[in-house]
Amino acid sequence: MSSRLAVGAALVVLVALAGCGGSTADEETGGSQPQGASLRITLGTQEFPEARVLGELWRQALAVNGYTVDLRKGVGPAEDLDAALQEGMIDGYVAYTGTVLSIVAGKDVTGLDPDPTYEEAKAFYDSRDMAMSAMTPFQNKDAIATTAQFAQSEQLQSIADLQRLPSFRLAARPEFEDLYLGLKGLVDVYGLNNAEFKPVTLGKQYAALDSGSADAVNAFTTDPQLLGGDYVVLEDPELLFGSQNVVMVVGQDELERVGEETFLEVVDAVNSLLTQDVIVDLNAAVTEGQVEEDVAERFLREAGLLEPIGGG
Repeated sequence: MSSRLAVGAALVVLVALAGCGGSTADEETGGSQPQGASLRITLGTQEFPEARVLGELWRQALAVNGYTVDLRKGVGPAEDLDAALQEGMIDGYVAYTGTVLSIVAGKDVTGLDPDPTYEEAKAFYDSRDMAMSAMTPFQNKDAIATTAQFAQSEQLQSIADLQRLPSFRLAARPEFEDLYLGLKGLVDVYGLNNAEFKPVTLGKQYAALDSGSADAVNAFTTDPQLLGGDYVVLEDPELLFGSQNVVMVVGQDELERVGEETFLEVVDAVNSLLTQDVIVDLNAAVTEGQVEEDVAERFLREAGLLEPIGGG
């Protein structure tokens, strides 16, 4: 979703904690609170707005619960983030379950619902001594979109309906043409040999629809352009594009160091509120020019998550 950025060479310096392995019981919540004056962890994100907002949501929610989060935005795509985590340059990162399977683990994601996708991704990371948070309700995955007018005039509801057309012009980022989770898969799964591929720069696909130079485009399901009803995302009944819920991936050693129970309780509390409508609204706010730190803070304040978990 974003261009590859170079991973910085500096290693993360972990803060030594007094009584690092210990915890004290929290009487109100029945949980455990990690000891130590400074609980430091480094998290990485990709470059696109949604990933930066997610990083800010976690950073700020964790901060009010006693954690110091060094947030490195724009580390790079999934493979760069994974490499940075393995090399100890970051302790965790914003991840998408389907991308974990397809890009990092090299497995097929087509046809998988969210739950089995999550379980397979979790098993993969368990084998590498890494952990995952609970997943968000929302997904951000590849999709095929048209204008609402075109969908209505051609009676389009699902990607399969495009096969009925004599031909159609499909605009997408150039690499989409050769991807199985792209045009190759659309031909294989839905029989769309009638697609005329038109490469466009990522972010320009909606302009192609508006100008009439494309009939359908590759979109992402949390694009802010989808607000307002001008465009329609066609259903993907065969789950060609799999499932893409968001999780935090974090090294198991680092998670135990900062106190697994409380740390994940905070992250999971944030994740549980991130529905499709919520994340699209947050993305829209950032793409309209608002600063992601402010967007995240406003959401967390309204959600009551700028106070310590359990009120402690």
